[in-house]
Amino acid sequence: MAEEPKTITLVEQQHALDAYLDSLLAEATEPEPAPAPEAPPVALQVVEPASAEADEIGTPVVEAPAVAPPPAPEQARQSEPRPEWAEGRFQCLIFRVLGLKLAVPLARLNGILPWDEDLTRMPGHAPHFLGLMKAHGETVQVVDTARIVMPADRQPPAIGEQERPLPSHVILVGQRRWGLACDGLSDTITLEPDEVHWRSRRGKRPWLAGTVIEQMCALLDVDALVRLLEQKTPSLDEQAG
Repeated sequence: MAEEPKTITLVEQQHALDAYLDSLLAEATEPEPAPAPEAPPVALQVVEPASAEADEIGTPVVEAPAVAPPPAPEQARQSEPRPEWAEGRFQCLIFRVLGLKLAVPLARLNGILPWDEDLTRMPGHAPHFLGLMKAHGETVQVVDTARIVMPADRQPPAIGEQERPLPSHVILVGQRRWGLACDGLSDTITLEPDEVHWRSRRGKRPWLAGTVIEQMCALLDVDALVRLLEQKTPSLDEQAG
């Protein structure tokens, strides 16, 4: 007899979210790796001239091995540059997704819409893709934000299943081509760049620019998130076909 799939309760899901946020915060606060020690100075080798003609010149030849200098520690730590909107003070909107707090920079926020249950559903698409909605005369591709930011082993149930409530708003990004479904809106905050624990490597979660410890939230790199969505979701032309 085949085993029935395990049902994940909302309480278990909340514990998973808490653990995930803790892991994000811990990852951001890990100390930077110590820079590699500088190479010791290379002793110069004086090569005496071998011929009588060279002896008449009387100038020894100084040779040093061609060794490239090690990269500066600052270059090693800044392999992943900050987003352009974070060069100076910037504002963010904090929103909630199943208890996880996320921050989107206002410089990349294109609008906020109330949740509309009359989405145009598109069967056969990825689980994170909810459907299409119209906003300001444009077609918005709405995604389940929780299923984008949560890892594969902590995916939440689909919206409306296992008592998961419907979203309250859709946050527009990517020139209003994408809508991020969220469960609620919080405050608008102003941050200085040094208040964010920036990530130096984005391979695992490219959408995560860093974390704001004081607010206990994850800061989105919207440009990277949009690129990720465009890779994972068919284009509007393909959907129309």
